[in-house]
Amino acid sequence: MTRNKLWSRLVVASTLAGGLALAFSGTARADRDWKEDCHRRLEADRARIDRDASRHGEHSRQVDADVDKMNADRQWCKDHKADWDHDRFDIGIYFGHHDDHHDDHHDDHHDDR
Repeated sequence: MTRNKLWSRLVVASTLAGGLALAFSGTARADRDWKEDCHRRLEADRARIDRDASRHGEHSRQVDADVDKMNADRQWCKDHKADWDHDRFDIGIYFGHHDDHHDDHHDDHHDDR
């Protein structure tokens, strides 16, 4: 009977070890999936910004809303530790509010009066 108990304990320990190994390997795969999801989100945002810029102009409220959405998705990517192609998504109209420069310039002239 002692051998049966030893065998039972060995089987249980092996099963637990295998389960833990699968759990941790699944986590590593999920990290790769976050990067792909991040890229997909940012590509969709980029397409939306391009579409609305052509329809409504670069300085439209629609583009401002789209840029805000892209900024929220950038934060989602950061929160999920998924990096993205900064040279593709963090430039020009896609980065920040493009009207900020215009507003600052306008404020400078206003202060001169």
